[in-house]
Amino acid sequence: MDKTSTPKRQLSMCDMISDDLSQINNQAIEKPCVTHNICADNPETENKFSSFLEWQKHNEDLLQRSVQGHHHSNVVEYNVQRAINTLSASVDKCMLDSTNKIAGMARNIDRWKTYMLQILENIRNEIDLLMLSKKKIQKAQIALNIICSISTECLERRSFRLDMDHTLDPGQVELLKERELITEIGNLFCRTLCQIEVQINRNKDTKVQLEKNWSDKHQSFQIDTINLGLNIQAPTIMSHTDVIKDSENTCLSIPEWETMTKSLYEEAIQVSNESKQLRSIVDDVLKKSANRLRGQADTVDIALARFISDTQQIGQAIENDLQQVVQRLGDSEKSIADLLRVISNLEKAKKTAETRLDNRLKRPGNENVKDNAQLSLLSEVKNITESLNTLNYQLHCARTGHLGLVEARSKLEDDSRIKRKTLWIDSLRCQNIRAHYPSVNILIGQ
Repeated sequence: MDKTSTPKRQLSMCDMISDDLSQINNQAIEKPCVTHNICADNPETENKFSSFLEWQKHNEDLLQRSVQGHHHSNVVEYNVQRAINTLSASVDKCMLDSTNKIAGMARNIDRWKTYMLQILENIRNEIDLLMLSKKKIQKAQIALNIICSISTECLERRSFRLDMDHTLDPGQVELLKERELITEIGNLFCRTLCQIEVQINRNKDTKVQLEKNWSDKHQSFQIDTINLGLNIQAPTIMSHTDVIKDSENTCLSIPEWETMTKSLYEEAIQVSNESKQLRSIVDDVLKKSANRLRGQADTVDIALARFISDTQQIGQAIENDLQQVVQRLGDSEKSIADLLRVISNLEKAKKTAETRLDNRLKRPGNENVKDNAQLSLLSEVKNITESLNTLNYQLHCARTGHLGLVEARSKLEDDSRIKRKTLWIDSLRCQNIRAHYPSVNILIGQ
């Protein structure tokens, strides 16, 4: 019989599997042994015989079904193997591509993590260095307060100078300039300190952001490192149903991530550069301020030393002049005493001559004549009177000169006392207290 001559119904694998199972089950059934009379006539059995053609057709159908089952099984096996190979290769390719991209992202994260760590260390160093600059400014302010106290003490002490010595001498002018310079530098220190505080706060804020960013990247790098070690044989893999939805809703794009990271990195670099620039400005301010203060202090010291030298010279001249005046006073007093003694003697001589004349006027009668003795007594009285007038004039002049010398001595003594007080203020007070003027190293906060 030709197999291709008659179309036959295609059977499914399910049908084949069902028939086979039924046959297997039928074969597996154990039937009890029954004794039959094989020679006996059984009309029912005779009626159940099938024809030979039906038998052949049955066998042919059975074999055809088996062939179709084998063919279908081969097709299914081929398709399954092809699907397994194709899908496995596709999945392996996707997994490899994902692995490579995860590795690339991990390298990118590690690179940015390294950059962030470097700039973070720079920011931390800048915070420490700015704190050191802050301490320098504070130490410089303490030294400036000492200078202010010294300058104020000198100005207050010099305000106690007397009379003409309370003058606007070069030392006083330089002290006033020093006070103005102290005020100017004090305001500059305050402004600089405020800038340092602001910059330290900026550095700290940037440090917090960098630390958080670095921590996030470190955690992301560890996560991607774990992901690189995962495969289909890993014991920790499991199903996550909402991961795709959550990833689409929360994840940033690569350009956004790069922009955000680069922006933070550039901002940190800018903050670091501004911090370095501020530290350079602080050092420059400290050095220039210290040099200006030290230079003005030297100018004040030189001016005070010159004024003290001039005052000492004038004071010495006053002392010498006073000594001469005192000596002249002694001579004047001696001259006055001599004049008074001579005038007293002349007055006595005049009284003697006048007494003689008075006695001679008492001569009686014609005895009262203008003889030579009378004329001599008259001439004596006249001469003594002229001499007394001259000596009295000289006494007046001597007394006037003596009063002038006394007044000059008083003025010289006052000026000498004023100069001694001025010298005491400038040398014993101002110079001694200015000897404690801070050095340049202290003024720059070291």
